[in-house]
Amino acid sequence: MTTHLMLKSDSIINKQKVASAFGRAAHSYEQHNELQRRSGNALLALLNAERPRFAKVGLDLGCGSGWFVPALKAKTEQLLALDLSPAMLQQARLKADIMALRADMDTQPLAAHSLDFIFANLCLQWSSDPAAWLAGWSQRLKPGGVLVFSTLIEGSLQALADCWQQQSLPSPINRFISTAQLEQHLANTGQHWRCDYATEQLSFADLKSLLLSLKGIGANRVNAQRRTGLMGKHTWQQLNLTYPISTQGHSVATYQLAYGVIYG
Repeated sequence: MTTHLMLKSDSIINKQKVASAFGRAAHSYEQHNELQRRSGNALLALLNAERPRFAKVGLDLGCGSGWFVPALKAKTEQLLALDLSPAMLQQARLKADIMALRADMDTQPLAAHSLDFIFANLCLQWSSDPAAWLAGWSQRLKPGGVLVFSTLIEGSLQALADCWQQQSLPSPINRFISTAQLEQHLANTGQHWRCDYATEQLSFADLKSLLLSLKGIGANRVNAQRRTGLMGKHTWQQLNLTYPISTQGHSVATYQLAYGVIYG
């Protein structure tokens, strides 16, 4: 069992490792994407409320395997779908008529004022520069357009971090952006915006299943320092004893999420 599961935000993100990890997970991704489904459904409802009319051009940013591509395509004449992983884009192409763009989202490879909406479900945390990401993509909106995004924030998977710390192990999770940092970045875009917050909990049979769910969505060990060798049996047993169990006997992963809107 490896100890690092999600990238550290205080290090330079290795985009090739990100693409490779998600590429390997492309065929199994939808077996493990419960969090993405929940946050994406909430985000889609937000988009429908903010932009109910039919659009000319929309973007699914960090589209992954394209789970929300059919619903988004129904809202626009042309749907662009951008992802770093060719394997993910291949899956997305099977779901609807899209214009697939293989690119690093931090390069923002689209013209200013070209999009009626941007749908960005749980991809901001993979940006090397969240402030530039928010400012840059908001510039791609047409007047009257909207960017809706969800992202993980500080406090997500805290029980995992605490469990590992008790065993004197490096934290296995990302240092997620704080609400104060996020709201400052939003203010710095110079655009009108709003942001709401929510908590999601997922239950797993045991700690191993919880960790495998992170691996299954491609979010394991990307850009983190790797321990040499495998985790010792005793350490693994201690982690299982330390991780809190629900009254139903499950290992629970708790995520803190932000849902934001930027207006063009």
